[in-house]
Amino acid sequence: MQQVVQYHISKGINGIFEIPTEAARQYLPAGIEPVEANHGVSLIGITMFDFSESPVGPYQELVVSLYAVPRLGIMEQHPHAAVYPIVVASSSREARDHAIDLWRLPHFMEDIGIEFMPSADGRSMTGKVYCHKGEPVVQLTVSQTGAWAPMYQLYQSFQGDESGSYMGIMDMRGQLSEHEEGTGNIRLHDHRFFRHVDLSVMEPRPYREMWLKAGVESYHRLVSLEKPYKNPAKI
Repeated sequence: MQQVVQYHISKGINGIFEIPTEAARQYLPAGIEPVEANHGVSLIGITMFDFSESPVGPYQELVVSLYAVPRLGIMEQHPHAAVYPIVVASSSREARDHAIDLWRLPHFMEDIGIEFMPSADGRSMTGKVYCHKGEPVVQLTVSQTGAWAPMYQLYQSFQGDESGSYMGIMDMRGQLSEHEEGTGNIRLHDHRFFRHVDLSVMEPRPYREMWLKAGVESYHRLVSLEKPYKNPAKI
């Protein structure tokens, strides 16, 4: 069995946005179904992490992923959610090579950086992603409502490369603020990063906002999917 690999998170923010299902399907391989908030409306996540400790040292990461129907029956406890990463960007070549080689994640092959900026009152966090040349890529702001709460969530991640199709199994722990008040915002810049994913049809107001601090992501294993993925709802 593959050894658990841990990534310590000093801070992380996530905005989940609505996107037409028709647009979402163009990124999904056969057999993976998008999660719909409403009929014809799927969900896409923009996530930024600051990893303070990992097998390749500290680094930052931007992830754009679609929410997918999870595969049931693999774990004793049903997952909180499943995702299909469309593109991942890292702040160093070492982090990028690590994620490609170990987890088969699709990457933007240039270094990025993320500037995390809390508001003066500490009630919101903004992440500004820029390329290594200083070019702006995307800016995301999420806010906190209510008290921080301890979080433990299980996730599945569907990914693959020329070697095959896989499902990653991971969990997240930490202090979480999560809500659907729609107080956050996002700004997309004209950048070559978006050659990998067209977000022009995405709703600009977040469906859900998540802000994580003092967290740990534990990647348990990568499962080879020898048979095509099937939507449990259609079995």
